[in-house]
Amino acid sequence: MAKKKILLVDDHAPTRTLVRTILESEKYENFEIVEAATGTECLKAMDKQGPFDLILLDVNLPDMDGYSVCRALRTVESKVPIVFVTAKGDMKDYAAGRAAGADSYLVKPIARAALRSIVGLFTSVQRDASKGKGEAELTEK
Repeated sequence: MAKKKILLVDDHAPTRTLVRTILESEKYENFEIVEAATGTECLKAMDKQGPFDLILLDVNLPDMDGYSVCRALRTVESKVPIVFVTAKGDMKDYAAGRAAGADSYLVKPIARAALRSIVGLFTSVQRDASKGKGEAELTEK
């Protein structure tokens, strides 16, 4: 089975380690995880190491906010699922994330089950849905 490639963007190294540990302990999936600590590193990784099956993106980055990073990513890659991982759990933050182009939201502190569930959903649904009629009508040729 091919590895699912995930871009993990968070300036907090312990958070990156936690996410990596949870995903690497997954028995049913095999993940290749590329880490970035800033928005700039994220965009470079996307350019040099993409495409990715999923991007986990922190909102509070040292060089630019995650919403700006998300909008920049969407200009070059419209299909990759982007999930914000952040301590900001208000509905206005969720709405801002959706407006920037994100697909979902994971609130810190990260619960193992929630991370596994959301990663499993977004790394499998994309491929399966592309075979479905509804998805094909929405994508640009």
